[in-house]
Amino acid sequence: MGKKNDLLNHYLEKAEIFAEFCNVAIYKGQRMILPQDLADAQRNYARMKRGRDGVLRSTVRERDVMKLLCRSPHFVKIALENQDSLHYCMPLRCREYDDLELNSQLTWLKKSHHDAQDLKNGAEYLSGISSSDRLTPVVTIVFYHGKGDWNAARLLSDMLDTAGMDPTLKQLLPDYRMNLVCLQDLPEESFQTGLRDLIALLKRREDKKAMEKYLADNQERLSHIDQELYTLLCVMLNLPGLNRRREQYYNNETEDYDMCTAIRELRKESERIGERRGEKRGEKRGEKRGEERLGALIKCLTLDNRQEDVWAACTDASARQRLYVEYSV
Repeated sequence: MGKKNDLLNHYLEKAEIFAEFCNVAIYKGQRMILPQDLADAQRNYARMKRGRDGVLRSTVRERDVMKLLCRSPHFVKIALENQDSLHYCMPLRCREYDDLELNSQLTWLKKSHHDAQDLKNGAEYLSGISSSDRLTPVVTIVFYHGKGDWNAARLLSDMLDTAGMDPTLKQLLPDYRMNLVCLQDLPEESFQTGLRDLIALLKRREDKKAMEKYLADNQERLSHIDQELYTLLCVMLNLPGLNRRREQYYNNETEDYDMCTAIRELRKESERIGERRGEKRGEKRGEKRGEERLGALIKCLTLDNRQEDVWAACTDASARQRLYVEYSV
Protein backbone atom coordinates (compact mmCIF):
# COMPACT_ATOMS: atom_id res chain seq x y z
CA MET A 1 0.00 0.00 0.00
CA GLY A 2 3.04 2.24 0.31
CA LYS A 3 2.40 5.90 1.06
CA LYS A 4 -1.30 5.38 1.73
CA ASN A 5 -0.61 2.80 4.42
CA ASP A 6 2.21 4.85 5.98
CA LEU A 7 0.07 7.98 6.28
CA LEU A 8 -2.90 6.09 7.73
CA ASN A 9 -0.64 4.31 10.24
CA HIS A 10 0.91 7.61 11.31
CA TYR A 11 -2.54 9.15 11.81
CA LEU A 12 -3.87 6.19 13.81
CA GLU A 13 -0.76 6.19 16.00
CA LYS A 14 -1.92 9.41 17.65
CA ALA A 15 -3.30 8.49 21.07
CA GLU A 16 -6.51 10.49 20.62
CA ILE A 17 -7.24 8.93 17.23
CA PHE A 18 -6.30 5.40 18.29
CA ALA A 19 -8.48 5.61 21.41
CA GLU A 20 -11.48 6.87 19.45
CA PHE A 21 -11.12 4.23 16.75
CA CYS A 22 -11.03 1.45 19.37
CA ASN A 23 -13.97 2.93 21.28
CA VAL A 24 -16.14 2.90 18.16
CA ALA A 25 -14.86 -0.37 16.68
CA ILE A 26 -14.81 -2.34 19.95
CA TYR A 27 -17.13 -0.57 22.41
CA LYS A 28 -19.80 0.76 20.03
CA GLY A 29 -18.92 4.38 20.77
CA GLN A 30 -18.55 4.24 24.56
CA ARG A 31 -15.49 6.13 25.86
CA MET A 32 -13.89 3.10 27.50
CA ILE A 33 -10.33 3.88 26.37
CA LEU A 34 -8.88 7.32 27.06
CA PRO A 35 -5.83 8.75 25.26
CA GLN A 36 -3.95 8.95 28.56
CA ASP A 37 -4.48 5.20 29.02
CA LEU A 38 -2.28 4.47 26.00
CA ALA A 39 1.48 4.14 25.66
CA ASP A 40 3.64 3.37 22.65
CA ALA A 41 4.62 -0.27 22.27
CA GLN A 42 7.24 -2.08 20.26
CA ARG A 43 5.85 -3.18 16.91
CA ASN A 44 8.95 -4.67 15.27
CA TYR A 45 9.92 -8.32 15.65
CA ALA A 46 13.18 -9.88 14.50
CA ARG A 47 13.13 -13.51 13.45
CA MET A 48 15.41 -15.96 11.68
CA LYS A 49 14.33 -17.12 8.24
CA ARG A 50 16.08 -19.49 5.88
CA GLY A 51 16.49 -18.13 2.36
CA ARG A 52 16.36 -20.05 -0.92
CA ASP A 53 20.08 -20.58 -0.65
CA GLY A 54 19.58 -22.35 2.69
CA VAL A 55 21.26 -19.62 4.72
CA LEU A 56 19.55 -18.36 7.88
CA ARG A 57 19.10 -14.60 7.94
CA SER A 58 17.52 -12.18 10.37
CA THR A 59 14.31 -10.58 9.08
CA VAL A 60 12.01 -8.01 10.64
CA ARG A 61 8.22 -8.16 10.78
CA GLU A 62 6.47 -4.90 11.55
CA ARG A 63 2.93 -4.26 12.74
CA ASP A 64 1.04 -1.25 11.40
CA VAL A 65 0.09 0.26 14.77
CA MET A 66 0.57 -1.04 18.33
CA LYS A 67 -0.37 0.52 21.67
CA LEU A 68 -0.18 -0.63 25.28
CA LEU A 69 -3.43 -0.09 27.16
CA CYS A 70 -2.41 0.69 30.74
CA ARG A 71 -5.20 0.17 33.23
CA SER A 72 -3.56 -0.96 36.44
CA PRO A 73 -3.47 -3.73 37.42
CA HIS A 74 -4.28 -4.95 33.89
CA PHE A 75 -2.32 -4.29 30.71
CA VAL A 76 -3.33 -5.22 27.17
CA LYS A 77 -1.54 -4.67 23.89
CA ILE A 78 -3.82 -3.61 21.02
CA ALA A 79 -2.61 -3.77 17.43
CA LEU A 80 -4.21 -2.44 14.25
CA GLU A 81 -3.54 -3.91 10.82
CA ASN A 82 -4.81 -1.77 7.94
CA GLN A 83 -5.96 -3.44 4.73
CA ASP A 84 -7.22 -1.76 1.56
CA SER A 85 -7.43 -5.06 -0.36
CA LEU A 86 -8.38 -8.65 0.37
CA HIS A 87 -5.75 -10.90 1.92
CA TYR A 88 -6.58 -14.60 1.83
CA CYS A 89 -3.96 -15.44 4.49
CA MET A 90 -4.95 -12.72 6.96
CA PRO A 91 -6.03 -14.97 9.87
CA LEU A 92 -2.72 -16.84 9.74
CA ARG A 93 -0.80 -13.59 9.32
CA CYS A 94 -2.47 -12.08 12.41
CA ARG A 95 -1.83 -15.21 14.45
CA GLU A 96 1.81 -15.05 13.40
CA TYR A 97 2.01 -11.45 14.63
CA ASP A 98 0.42 -12.43 17.95
CA ASP A 99 2.82 -15.36 18.32
CA LEU A 100 5.79 -13.09 17.62
CA GLU A 101 4.58 -10.66 20.29
CA LEU A 102 4.03 -13.34 22.93
CA ASN A 103 7.33 -15.04 22.13
CA SER A 104 9.09 -11.69 22.39
CA GLN A 105 7.65 -11.27 25.88
CA LEU A 106 8.62 -14.84 26.77
CA THR A 107 12.19 -14.29 25.60
CA TRP A 108 12.45 -11.18 27.77
CA LEU A 109 11.11 -13.05 30.82
CA LYS A 110 13.53 -15.93 30.33
CA LYS A 111 16.47 -13.54 30.05
CA SER A 112 15.38 -11.71 33.19
CA HIS A 113 15.25 -14.95 35.19
CA HIS A 114 18.53 -16.15 33.72
CA ASP A 115 20.25 -12.93 34.77
CA ALA A 116 18.65 -13.02 38.24
CA GLN A 117 19.16 -16.78 38.74
CA ASP A 118 15.92 -16.83 40.74
CA LEU A 119 14.09 -19.92 39.41
CA LYS A 120 13.25 -22.27 42.26
CA ASN A 121 12.43 -25.77 40.96
CA GLY A 122 12.90 -28.15 38.06
CA ALA A 123 9.70 -27.15 36.26
CA GLU A 124 10.70 -23.48 36.41
CA TYR A 125 14.22 -24.28 35.17
CA LEU A 126 12.74 -26.35 32.34
CA SER A 127 10.25 -23.60 31.40
CA GLY A 128 12.62 -20.69 31.89
CA ILE A 129 9.91 -18.77 33.75
CA SER A 130 8.31 -18.94 37.18
CA SER A 131 4.88 -20.35 37.96
CA SER A 132 3.57 -16.83 38.71
CA ASP A 133 4.76 -15.23 35.46
CA ARG A 134 2.09 -14.09 33.03
CA LEU A 135 2.33 -12.67 29.51
CA THR A 136 0.60 -9.45 28.51
CA PRO A 137 -2.46 -10.24 26.32
CA VAL A 138 -2.47 -8.97 22.75
CA VAL A 139 -5.54 -8.12 20.67
CA THR A 140 -5.16 -7.64 16.92
CA ILE A 141 -7.79 -5.76 14.91
CA VAL A 142 -7.85 -5.76 11.11
CA PHE A 143 -9.28 -2.53 9.67
CA TYR A 144 -10.47 -3.21 6.12
CA HIS A 145 -11.07 0.04 4.24
CA GLY A 146 -11.20 -1.39 0.71
CA LYS A 147 -13.98 -0.72 -1.78
CA GLY A 148 -15.64 -4.13 -1.80
CA ASP A 149 -16.84 -6.58 0.83
CA TRP A 150 -14.40 -8.74 2.75
CA ASN A 151 -14.86 -12.08 1.02
CA ALA A 152 -11.71 -13.68 2.40
CA ALA A 153 -11.17 -15.93 5.43
CA ARG A 154 -12.02 -14.63 8.90
CA LEU A 155 -11.03 -17.76 10.81
CA LEU A 156 -7.95 -19.89 10.57
CA SER A 157 -10.27 -22.86 10.08
CA ASP A 158 -11.57 -21.18 6.90
CA MET A 159 -8.11 -21.73 5.43
CA LEU A 160 -7.91 -25.43 6.31
CA ASP A 161 -9.01 -28.32 4.10
CA THR A 162 -11.13 -30.34 6.53
CA ALA A 163 -13.48 -31.91 4.00
CA GLY A 164 -14.06 -35.54 4.98
CA MET A 165 -11.96 -35.21 8.12
CA ASP A 166 -12.76 -37.39 11.11
CA PRO A 167 -15.17 -35.27 13.26
CA THR A 168 -13.41 -36.26 16.49
CA LEU A 169 -10.03 -35.08 15.19
CA LYS A 170 -11.65 -32.00 13.70
CA GLN A 171 -12.89 -30.92 17.12
CA LEU A 172 -9.31 -30.99 18.38
CA LEU A 173 -8.08 -28.50 15.79
CA PRO A 174 -7.08 -25.18 17.38
CA ASP A 175 -8.68 -22.19 15.68
CA TYR A 176 -7.90 -18.47 15.50
CA ARG A 177 -10.54 -15.78 15.07
CA MET A 178 -9.47 -12.67 13.23
CA ASN A 179 -11.04 -9.51 14.64
CA LEU A 180 -12.24 -7.78 11.49
CA VAL A 181 -13.60 -4.22 11.35
CA CYS A 182 -14.94 -3.15 7.95
CA LEU A 183 -15.20 0.45 6.81
CA GLN A 184 -18.88 0.19 5.90
CA ASP A 185 -19.77 -1.06 9.39
CA LEU A 186 -18.35 1.98 11.17
CA PRO A 187 -20.95 4.70 11.96
CA GLU A 188 -19.15 7.95 11.14
CA GLU A 189 -21.46 9.93 13.42
CA SER A 190 -19.89 8.16 16.41
CA PHE A 191 -16.52 9.82 15.73
CA GLN A 192 -15.62 13.28 16.96
CA THR A 193 -12.11 13.63 15.52
CA GLY A 194 -10.95 13.77 11.91
CA LEU A 195 -11.81 10.08 11.69
CA ARG A 196 -15.42 11.14 11.19
CA ASP A 197 -14.73 12.76 7.82
CA LEU A 198 -12.13 10.18 6.80
CA ILE A 199 -14.56 7.30 7.37
CA ALA A 200 -17.50 9.14 5.82
CA LEU A 201 -15.68 10.24 2.66
CA LEU A 202 -14.10 6.82 2.12
CA LYS A 203 -17.57 5.27 2.30
CA ARG A 204 -18.86 7.68 -0.35
CA ARG A 205 -15.86 7.73 -2.73
CA GLU A 206 -17.75 5.77 -5.41
CA ASP A 207 -21.08 7.61 -5.00
CA LYS A 208 -21.01 11.15 -6.41
CA LYS A 209 -24.43 12.17 -5.06
CA ALA A 210 -23.72 10.85 -1.58
CA MET A 211 -20.36 12.64 -1.60
CA GLU A 212 -21.96 15.94 -2.62
CA LYS A 213 -24.60 15.62 0.08
CA TYR A 214 -22.00 14.94 2.77
CA LEU A 215 -19.92 17.92 1.62
CA ALA A 216 -22.99 20.16 1.78
CA ASP A 217 -24.11 18.86 5.20
CA ASN A 218 -20.64 19.22 6.72
CA GLN A 219 -19.29 22.22 4.83
CA GLU A 220 -18.43 24.25 7.92
CA ARG A 221 -16.19 21.56 9.39
CA LEU A 222 -14.65 20.41 6.10
CA SER A 223 -13.74 23.99 5.24
CA HIS A 224 -11.40 24.15 8.25
CA ILE A 225 -9.18 21.07 8.58
CA ASP A 226 -5.50 20.80 9.43
CA GLN A 227 -2.76 19.92 6.97
CA GLU A 228 -2.30 16.37 8.25
CA LEU A 229 -5.94 15.46 7.69
CA TYR A 230 -6.00 17.30 4.34
CA THR A 231 -3.00 15.31 3.10
CA LEU A 232 -4.42 12.03 4.42
CA LEU A 233 -7.78 12.62 2.71
CA CYS A 234 -6.07 13.45 -0.59
CA VAL A 235 -4.05 10.23 -0.50
CA MET A 236 -6.82 7.94 0.78
CA LEU A 237 -9.33 9.31 -1.76
CA ASN A 238 -6.70 9.09 -4.52
CA LEU A 239 -6.69 12.84 -5.24
CA PRO A 240 -3.00 13.61 -5.86
CA GLY A 241 -3.89 16.77 -7.80
CA LEU A 242 -5.47 18.32 -4.70
CA ASN A 243 -2.44 17.45 -2.62
CA ARG A 244 -0.09 19.15 -5.08
CA ARG A 245 -2.29 22.26 -5.17
CA ARG A 246 -3.08 22.34 -1.44
CA GLU A 247 -1.71 25.87 -0.99
CA GLN A 248 -4.60 27.12 -3.15
CA TYR A 249 -6.97 26.03 -0.41
CA TYR A 250 -4.96 27.29 2.57
CA ASN A 251 -6.56 30.05 4.65
CA ASN A 252 -3.87 32.29 6.13
CA GLU A 253 -6.25 33.82 8.66
CA THR A 254 -7.51 30.56 10.17
CA GLU A 255 -4.37 28.55 9.30
CA ASP A 256 -6.31 25.59 7.95
CA TYR A 257 -7.41 24.05 4.67
CA ASP A 258 -10.72 24.11 2.79
CA MET A 259 -11.22 20.48 1.77
CA CYS A 260 -14.84 21.07 0.84
CA THR A 261 -14.03 23.62 -1.88
CA ALA A 262 -11.03 21.60 -3.06
CA ILE A 263 -13.09 18.46 -3.75
CA ARG A 264 -15.88 20.41 -5.44
CA GLU A 265 -13.52 22.32 -7.71
CA LEU A 266 -11.71 19.11 -8.63
CA ARG A 267 -15.01 17.46 -9.56
CA LYS A 268 -16.02 20.46 -11.72
CA GLU A 269 -12.64 20.42 -13.40
CA SER A 270 -12.95 16.68 -14.07
CA GLU A 271 -16.42 17.22 -15.55
CA ARG A 272 -15.12 20.01 -17.82
CA ILE A 273 -12.28 17.82 -19.00
CA GLY A 274 -14.73 14.98 -19.62
CA GLU A 275 -17.01 17.29 -21.62
CA ARG A 276 -14.12 18.53 -23.74
CA ARG A 277 -12.98 14.99 -24.41
CA GLY A 278 -16.54 14.01 -25.30
CA GLU A 279 -16.83 16.96 -27.70
CA LYS A 280 -13.57 16.02 -29.39
CA ARG A 281 -14.64 12.41 -29.71
CA GLY A 282 -17.99 13.58 -31.13
CA GLU A 283 -16.25 15.86 -33.65
CA LYS A 284 -13.99 13.05 -34.80
CA ARG A 285 -16.93 10.66 -35.17
CA GLY A 286 -18.85 13.35 -37.10
CA GLU A 287 -15.91 13.99 -39.43
CA LYS A 288 -15.53 10.28 -40.06
CA ARG A 289 -19.26 9.84 -40.83
CA GLY A 290 -19.18 12.90 -43.11
CA GLU A 291 -16.23 11.51 -45.06
CA GLU A 292 -17.90 8.14 -45.42
CA ARG A 293 -21.16 9.77 -46.57
CA LEU A 294 -19.42 11.96 -49.16
CA GLY A 295 -17.41 8.98 -50.42
CA ALA A 296 -20.60 6.99 -50.92
CA LEU A 297 -22.22 9.90 -52.83
CA ILE A 298 -19.20 10.36 -55.11
CA LYS A 299 -19.21 6.63 -55.86
CA CYS A 300 -22.88 6.79 -56.90
CA LEU A 301 -22.34 9.87 -59.06
CA THR A 302 -19.30 8.32 -60.74
CA LEU A 303 -21.19 5.14 -61.58
CA ASP A 304 -23.93 7.32 -63.15
CA ASN A 305 -21.26 9.28 -65.08
CA ARG A 306 -22.33 12.61 -63.50
CA GLN A 307 -18.89 14.25 -63.33
CA GLU A 308 -20.23 17.80 -63.04
CA ASP A 309 -22.30 16.79 -59.99
CA VAL A 310 -19.18 15.18 -58.45
CA TRP A 311 -17.48 18.58 -58.61
CA ALA A 312 -20.60 20.27 -57.19
CA ALA A 313 -20.81 17.77 -54.34
CA CYS A 314 -17.20 18.56 -53.39
CA THR A 315 -17.48 22.39 -53.63
CA ASP A 316 -21.11 23.40 -53.01
CA ALA A 317 -22.74 22.50 -49.64
CA SER A 318 -26.32 23.11 -50.83
CA ALA A 319 -25.79 21.02 -53.96
CA ARG A 320 -24.23 18.28 -51.83
CA GLN A 321 -27.27 18.18 -49.52
CA ARG A 322 -29.63 18.02 -52.54
CA LEU A 323 -27.66 15.07 -53.95
CA TYR A 324 -27.66 13.32 -50.55
CA VAL A 325 -31.47 13.44 -50.60
CA GLU A 326 -31.62 12.33 -54.25
CA TYR A 327 -29.45 9.28 -53.64
CA SER A 328 -30.73 8.65 -50.11
CA VAL A 329 -27.20 8.66 -48.78
